[in-house]
Amino acid sequence: MEDVYIVDYRRIPFSRARPREPEKDVYNDLRMDKMLSELIKLSVKETKINPAEIEDVITGCAFQAGENWTYGGRHPVLLADLPVSVPAMSMDRACSSSLNATAIASMEIMTGRAGITIAGGMEHMTHVPLGIDNPFIKPNMELMVNPKYSKFNMNVSYNMGLTAEKLAGLRKISRDEMDEYSYNSHKRAAKAYDDGFMQGELMPVSVNGTVIDRDVGIRKDVSLEQIKSLKPAFRENGIITAANSSSLNDGASMIMLMSGSKMKEYGLKPLARIVDFAAAGVDPTIMGEGPVPATEKVLKRNKLSPDDIDYWEINEAFAVVVLNAVHSFNLDLEKVNIHGGGISVGHPLGATGARLAGTLGRTLQDKKKDLGIATLCVGGGQGYSMLLERV
Repeated sequence: MEDVYIVDYRRIPFSRARPREPEKDVYNDLRMDKMLSELIKLSVKETKINPAEIEDVITGCAFQAGENWTYGGRHPVLLADLPVSVPAMSMDRACSSSLNATAIASMEIMTGRAGITIAGGMEHMTHVPLGIDNPFIKPNMELMVNPKYSKFNMNVSYNMGLTAEKLAGLRKISRDEMDEYSYNSHKRAAKAYDDGFMQGELMPVSVNGTVIDRDVGIRKDVSLEQIKSLKPAFRENGIITAANSSSLNDGASMIMLMSGSKMKEYGLKPLARIVDFAAAGVDPTIMGEGPVPATEKVLKRNKLSPDDIDYWEINEAFAVVVLNAVHSFNLDLEKVNIHGGGISVGHPLGATGARLAGTLGRTLQDKKKDLGIATLCVGGGQGYSMLLERV
């Protein structure tokens, strides 16, 4: 089996989505398939590859409707001016879509079917929003009313906030712990910009004469008291709030992958080697549990323990998701999401997975550490994890 390497990673700064007030979204006049194509063009230019050698472009997106429809993945390829011979596809595993896209693109190289592939993801959550704001989302009522399926409790399972409430209750994770974690997410993300780390993965975006060169949702001056003052967002007397949940965002991210021989041919240095990846299913009413069994699969297959992992990128869909994994694996928070995450940087569903893998690879290089895991929970009750190695 061929080794596969991340040789380039780029993303655009994530905006704050405003589905009910679109004029307040700095990306309201942009499409994310176009932004993904610009990332691809930049990567081809910087790596100096022959674009005709790209064997596949795989785009992850959670809500492939409206302008998030990719025409079978072809929109980003055509908009990037790649040769028409370059094939494409799009895929949806909800929040892990672009991490899953990265895994599929990796498998094509691992099995010798490709030498160069591109994986990425996108989401415009102002134009194609979540929940009741999206007319294209139509829950399957049979799952909700047929007693045969009552065990899935879809009234909870379809509401991510309620699944977070249930997980917090089951695992006895307090609001105070979640609020403090969320406060630190903003502080860590702000520090990543102050230190110059975050700029290394961004392609600034010019829109209507304004250059967006940092994630819009990071609140550098937020106080813990402000976070603690917010009311529950999903349930009366609940503990999940807008502050300890990820924000709604627009964004795009991209990873270029190569085999060892192609990387050598082009004289490129790897960001990381993709070692392994796995999916797992869980009770959909506690979908935030997903990263734990998915990670357990990866660790077991590679004869590793959590202590062997130097850094973790665990998607901050909700603070409780990260804290549940931290408790389950007895992790040191100083090794988890050290540059912030979905609560601060943002979580544009389809773009997040590639961001986690790319940021993790950059973190391993920056810290000169060996192993990292990127993992997400997935709506519907799943988890997806990927193991990276610095080389």
